[in-house]
This record gives sequence, C-alpha cells and structure tokens, in this order.
Amino acid sequence: MNQVAAPPSSKKRSALRRFVDRYRMETFLGSSAFLQIAALLFWYTPPNSYDHLDKLIDEVAFVENLVIQDPNVGEAPDDGEFEVTDTLKKKEDARIAGAQDAIVSGATAPVDLSPNVQPEYTKDAQSAGIGGTLTLEVIIADTGEVLRVRNIGKTLGYGLEESAIQAFYKKRYSPSVLDGKKITVKVYVPVRFSLY
Repeated sequence: MNQVAAPPSSKKRSALRRFVDRYRMETFLGSSAFLQIAALLFWYTPPNSYDHLDKLIDEVAFVENLVIQDPNVGEAPDDGEFEVTDTLKKKEDARIAGAQDAIVSGATAPVDLSPNVQPEYTKDAQSAGIGGTLTLEVIIADTGEVLRVRNIGKTLGYGLEESAIQAFYKKRYSPSVLDGKKITVKVYVPVRFSLY
C-alpha cells in the first residue's frame, strides 16, 4: 500500500478543476463578461467630430481680409526731425573673450585693492525690506582694471543690481598671474545685501 503523493502543483490544478466543475456556468459568464468589456475598451474609438476643412476655410478667410499698408503712407518727418533707425553698440574689449576662469586655470586670484568701495544699499530696497545675495561675474584685465561686470544670478530689483555693478566698475585689482605672466581673468563674486 504504497501511495505516491501528488506534487503540489497537481493539487492546485485539481482544486481549480473542482472549482470550475462546481461553478461551471458562473465561470463561463464571468470570463465572457470580462472579455466583452476588455474588447469594448480596447476597440472603442470616439468619433472624430473635428473637421479639418473648417479650420482651413477660417485661415483662408483671414488671409483674404488681411490688408497690408504701404510703409511710406502717412506723415513724413519734418526737416528738423529724424528717426533713429540703428543704434551703435559699444565695442567690447577684445580681452573679454579671452578671459579665463581664475580657479580653473590655476592662476593666482586677483586681490581687491579698493575694499572700501562697496555697493550702496538703495533706499527703495531698504524701505521695501528687500535683501539677498547677487552673484556678479567680474572680468579683470591683466592691468588690474575691471573690463565687464554683469549679474549672472537672481535679480533682486529696486536698483540693487545697478548699484553693485557700478561699485565694481570703480574697483581696482592686482592682476592674476599664471606661469609668471599677467592674464585676464573671470571671477564670480557674491554680493550680499542685508537689512541687519
């Protein structure tokens, strides 16, 4: 009387088979309903009610109603008046394009020779309670003069950027040195405006 035990998977199969045999009609109806719902969800596409022809007709009607005026129609400027048609840009110093980052290049850092020149905290910013830190990109020539200053971080407004930029244009620096040669460098300077 040696009985061989059935593997666990066959026990599960037999339990599933008994369930299906016992609830044959419910199993069939449930699976049929599931397949019908799935088919409706995957195959249903809403009707395309948007007509591309209407859009094209509207665009053509717009172009037909468009009126282009001659630019010379109207009053011409008097002899004493003139119109500004082009503004000349100030040429930038050629050394700005060749400026190296002082930290990346390994050059000595430029030393501020005018530490007493500080940006003015504008009265508008003080009365509005505005404070924060600006990040300025300062390009310092091989002669120690400031070639360009611009704000590269967030703006605070109320004239604080302009005040900081004007103050740094007035500063003088010792030039950066790389391998015994003075070079033009780019440095990033944080400027903090605080009410306290």
